[in-house]
Amino acid sequence: MTATGTDNMLLAASQVAVEAGAAPSGDRPRVVITAYSGSLMRVPHWGDVAIDLSGLDVSGQVPLLADHDARVGGVVGHGEARVSDGRLLVSGVLSGAGEAARQVVELARAGFSFQASVGLEPFEHERVNKAEVNGRALSSPRGFVLVRRGRLREVSITPLGADADTRVSIAASAAGGRKDMSTDALNVDEQAIRADERERIRRIEDLCAAPGGGWGENQPRVEELKASALAGSLTEEQLKGELLTILRESRPKWFPPSRGSGRSVGQATLLEAALLEHMGLSDLGEKTLGPLAMEHGSALGATHVLDLCRAALVYECRDVPRGREELVRAALSTVSLPTALGNVAGKLLLDSYGETVATWRAFCSVRSVADFKPNTAIRPSFMTPLETVAPGGELKHGTVGESVTTFKADTFGKMLSIDRRDLVNDDLGLFTTTAQALGRAAMRKVSDLVCETLLANAGGFFSSGNGNYLSGSDSALGFDSLAAAITLMRSQRDAEGNDLDLKPATLLVPPGLETTARALLNSEFIQRAVDVPTGNSLRQAVNLEVEPRLANAAKFGAAASAKHWYMFASASANAMVVAFLDGRQSPTVEFFGLDATPERLAAAWRVYHDFGCGLCDPRAAVRSKGQA
Repeated sequence: MTATGTDNMLLAASQVAVEAGAAPSGDRPRVVITAYSGSLMRVPHWGDVAIDLSGLDVSGQVPLLADHDARVGGVVGHGEARVSDGRLLVSGVLSGAGEAARQVVELARAGFSFQASVGLEPFEHERVNKAEVNGRALSSPRGFVLVRRGRLREVSITPLGADADTRVSIAASAAGGRKDMSTDALNVDEQAIRADERERIRRIEDLCAAPGGGWGENQPRVEELKASALAGSLTEEQLKGELLTILRESRPKWFPPSRGSGRSVGQATLLEAALLEHMGLSDLGEKTLGPLAMEHGSALGATHVLDLCRAALVYECRDVPRGREELVRAALSTVSLPTALGNVAGKLLLDSYGETVATWRAFCSVRSVADFKPNTAIRPSFMTPLETVAPGGELKHGTVGESVTTFKADTFGKMLSIDRRDLVNDDLGLFTTTAQALGRAAMRKVSDLVCETLLANAGGFFSSGNGNYLSGSDSALGFDSLAAAITLMRSQRDAEGNDLDLKPATLLVPPGLETTARALLNSEFIQRAVDVPTGNSLRQAVNLEVEPRLANAAKFGAAASAKHWYMFASASANAMVVAFLDGRQSPTVEFFGLDATPERLAAAWRVYHDFGCGLCDPRAAVRSKGQA
C-alpha cells in the first residue's frame, strides 16, 4: 500500500559516509559527502529504508547543518547534491559564520571525526519485501519502506550518529593560518574520489565509442544515453543494456525467401511452417497456415531441428553459439522458437481435440461465461397464452415464471515439455505424440464431466415428478419403451398447461444397447403381433449416440449401468449446459519457461482448459432405467 506524507526522515546508517577534499583558497573548507549508496539502511522510527533515487528531488542548494539545527545559527555551510551511478553525492563548503560553524572547524583541526545524517522529506512511500531500485535488487524478509518520491532537505554534521561507521573529515586550514594536521590525508581522499570519477567517465566513453561502422542514425540516441550515464541517472549496467539493444536493432534483418508470387510471410509463421514440414505434418500445416506459408517453410530447407534453432537466433539478430547444447539453450530463450513450438503443439492438440468423439454436443447447449463464479441458466415458462386483441385494443402484459439452475467453469490442465536433448537429437516424435494425446484427453475430460453430471442426477432431475423418468419392468430399450419416451417428451407442458412443442432428437445409449438401438431406428419392418402393422414407425425418428461412459462403473460407480438409456431434445432446448470461459472451446497452450522443472533440462508449456457443465431443463430429457 502506497502512503504519502511530509514527516521528515533522518537517515543515519552505515551507508552514510562523508569525506572531505582540500580547502580551497580562503577559509572555507570543502566537503564531499556520499550521502546514500543506494542500498538498504536502518532509520530511527522507520526501520529498514530504501530510497528510489530516480524519484528524489535534489535540485537547489542543500543546507549543511549542525545536529539538524535549522536555525540560522545552526547553519555551518551549503552545497549541491547529485545522483551518480546509483548513489547520492553532496559536495559543498563550510561557509557558516556562527558559533556552530566555528566549533565544527576547530574540532576538525583538533582531529575529531564527525559523523553525518541526511534529512529527507518523503512524498510517497510504501512497504515492500523486494524491489529493483538504483540499479540493484533489494530485499528484506521483514520488509522495508521504499521511498518512491521525496525531497532532500538538508545534510547535518553530528558528533555522534546512529551508526559509528559514518564520519566527517574536514579540510579545515585557514588562509595564512596553521595547517590542519589531516590536510595531507584529506588531499589524498579527494584525489582518490576524483580518480574514481575519472575512471567512471572513461568507462562510459569507451562504452559509447562508435563500433566499426559507426552508430549511424542511432548516434543522437547514444549521445542522449551517454549524457544520462554521465549525470548519474543511468547506471553503467543499464547503459550496456541499452547500447546492446541498439546494436541488435541496427544489424541487418534476415527475411525469409520469397517464392512463386513473390509474397512473403512473417518469420514466426515461417518457423512454424518449417517445423510442421520437418515433422511430416505438411497436411496439417496447409490446413492451418495455408499453402503459401508451407511453401516458404519448405524453402527454408531445414534438415535438422538445429537448423530451426539457428534460424530463430538469426531472426532475432542474436549471436549463434557453436556448441549444439549452447545453440539449443540460446534458441529456446528466444521468443520465436518457443512460440513456434507452442503453436505447433496447439495445432496438434486442437486437431486431435476436434477429431475425438464428443457425444455431448448432440444434446448440450454451449454457453460462454466471463469468470469462474457460479452462473445461472434460466428457462422461461410463459404463464399466459396470447390473447385475441380487439380492434383498437391494447395488448395485455403476460408474466414470465423463471426456473433457474446454476453452473460454473473450472480449470483443468497438464504440462507439456520437450527435453533439450530431443532437439539436439532431432527427435520430436514424443513431443508430437504428447501434444496429440493431450488434445484427446482435453475432449475426454469434457465428456467425463458431462456424464458425471448426468449420472449424478442432482436434485432429482430425472424423476416421476418431472415426467421424464421410466422405471417399470417394461423400461428396457425396445419398440414400446422407445415410443413411450418419445410420447413423454412430446407431452411436456409448463406449469400453466401450455404445450412446449419439444421434439425428440437424440437417443443416447451405452455400448451394450447399440445393436438394439440401431435395429429399432434403421429397420424397415418390425416383427409384431397379428393384426398389427409391420412397418417401423420409429425408423429414423431420432439420431443415435453411443456413450461408453454410461456403463463405466469403474469410473462412475453404481450410477453407471449397461441397461439405462436417455432421450434428449435438440441442444437448443437446454437439457444440459456446457460452459466455456470466454467462449473458448479449445484448450490453451502457453510457453511456461526454460528449465521450468528443476529436475529436468527441458522447455515446458502449460495446457489448460476452462469449462464446466450443469443440468438445466428436465422437460427436454427422458431417462429410462432399462430393467430387463
